[in-house]
Amino acid sequence: MRYILLASHGRLAEGMLQTVEMIMGAQRDIWTLNAYVEEQVDLHSQIREALQKLGGDDELIVVSDIFGGSVNNEFMNTLEDKRIHLIAGMNLPLVIELITLKHIEMDTKQLIQTALKNSKASNKYCNATVAVDFEDEEF
Repeated sequence: MRYILLASHGRLAEGMLQTVEMIMGAQRDIWTLNAYVEEQVDLHSQIREALQKLGGDDELIVVSDIFGGSVNNEFMNTLEDKRIHLIAGMNLPLVIELITLKHIEMDTKQLIQTALKNSKASNKYCNATVAVDFEDEEF
């Protein structure tokens, strides 16, 4: 089984899942980790708790908010476990792609590469896309 864990500073992960469910409906097999929102809960224990949910054949795709941030860095320490795949740079198109592809019979590394490629195509500078030239328009 493949699971997805959205992990962020603050409540970005929780908000991301809420937005995904608004668009795609209720999601199973997706967890969130909201770091630093409760003073008495440390990040290391949150990660340990999430990893304890995995079975021996399960894989976990972790999507962190920012490369080099403390959440991402703490997950970097778990990568000796080959069941864990870490992606930095959480965004809605990427999460939707991962959810859409996660049940397809495909190597997880290939699935992630496909999701990254497809989601990057949705990043656009819209002004340039529609070639707006305000000087030529009459108001």
